[in-house]
Amino acid sequence: MTRPWRILYAGAKYHLSVRGNAKDTVFLVHADYERFLEQLQDALEQDKVVLYAYVLMPNHYHLLVETPRGNVQKFMQRLNTAYGMYFRFKHNRSGHCFQGRYGAKLVEGNEYLVRLTRYIHLNPVKTQRFKDAGHREKKAFLEGYHWSSYRGYAGLGEKSDWVNYRWLKLMGRMTDKGNQTAYRKYIDQMLGAEDEVLAQGRKYSIYSIGDEKFAEQTKSDMDAARFSKVDTGDIAWPVKERKPLKEAMPVVLKMVGLTTEEFKDHGLAIGDKKMMAIELLCRFSSASQRALMPYCGYKHESAVGKQRKSLRLRLKEDTSLAKKF
Repeated sequence: MTRPWRILYAGAKYHLSVRGNAKDTVFLVHADYERFLEQLQDALEQDKVVLYAYVLMPNHYHLLVETPRGNVQKFMQRLNTAYGMYFRFKHNRSGHCFQGRYGAKLVEGNEYLVRLTRYIHLNPVKTQRFKDAGHREKKAFLEGYHWSSYRGYAGLGEKSDWVNYRWLKLMGRMTDKGNQTAYRKYIDQMLGAEDEVLAQGRKYSIYSIGDEKFAEQTKSDMDAARFSKVDTGDIAWPVKERKPLKEAMPVVLKMVGLTTEEFKDHGLAIGDKKMMAIELLCRFSSASQRALMPYCGYKHESAVGKQRKSLRLRLKEDTSLAKKF
């Protein structure tokens, strides 16, 4: 059976799922979960992907994301490669960390999106371990589970600044606290049951999650685009072209107040300006971090990445700099 194609476009929302190779465990200790979440945050920032919900399980994980740049492939490659390298080194493992190709289905409309957040958050108690467990036991375990976005949705812990909780508003309450309370009840409804509406929406198509009409439209779009392709592969709708580095460089440097020579220098005097210039060029030019490296006066690509990470930390700490940026 050939693998299913994917539709890639700016603004697409996906349910992404990844399993360990041969269904092996990929999170062995707490440090593994923590490392993955760090790398997830980095990938979200670098590829400008919006995360709506997530859960990490011992041998797999689920994400609900939106890709404003239509770059789900790049995002997933960055994330899985980074964690795979860490996992093999940390635990002295050979071979692949994750199994084959990740699952990616387009998601339709508000109803299915919020149902999918519930499906994702219920994963920890939808296992063999809890097959015969009671409602109270499942509820207690889920509320204490730290490797998902559920606690932020339910008001049981601090919200993460890298998770977008917009679907909470669909609970229809006047306040955020009211929506969180309603979401806990929304979860409780399915602790011992299955969401038949979502289950049916997942069966209509291998490409999408939604009603029958959405499934048919997705398949029609897929067939029309695939018909014109010679090689097998994913179907990417055209996205806005990013500027070549030689065009973007003078604009960005003028904007932050640096000359080409100053951009190659180091030190506190140009620190913030240089970090902002690097970030803007990575976001809006077609240049990779490696291609940008010599213009910044660095000898290693990792130095560019460190500057971007430093800027993210500075923007959280310095509100005036964040406003300027």
